Amino acid sequence: MTTRIAAFFLLGALALAPGLAAADETHSLEELVVEMATTPAEHEALASHYRAKAADARADAREHDTMARTYVPSGQQKMSWGTIQQRQKMADHCKRLSQQSESTAQDYDALAKLHDEEAKKAQ
Repeated sequence: MTTRIAAFFLLGALALAPGLAAADETHSLEELVVEMATTPAEHEALASHYRAKAADARADAREHDTMARTYVPSGQQKMSWGTIQQRQKMADHCKRLSQQSESTAQDYDALAKLHDEEAKKAQ
C-alpha cells in the first residue's frame, strides 16, 4: 500500500510540473519518472509498476493460450468453419502472441528486480 501511495504522489508531482513537460516533449511520463527516481520509495514504486505490467502481460499470454486451444480443439469436436490447416494457422498465431507476451512479462520482471535492487542501495 505504501508503494502505491508513493507511486501515486510521484506520478502526480510529475504530472503537475509543467516545466518538466515543456523541457523535453519527447520523453514519456514513465521515462521521466525512471530518470528522476532516487529514493527507495521511488524505486519501490517503479518496481511495483513493472510487476503490474508483467502481470498484465501474463494475463495476455494466458488469453492467447486459451484462444489457441479454441482454434484446434482436442478430441473429436468438429468446427463449423475452415480447414484444419486454416485453424492450425490461427492457433500458431495465438501461440506466438502468447510467447511474445510471456517474454515481455519476463522483461518487466527484470526491470522490477533492477528497481528493487536500486531501492536497497538507496537506503
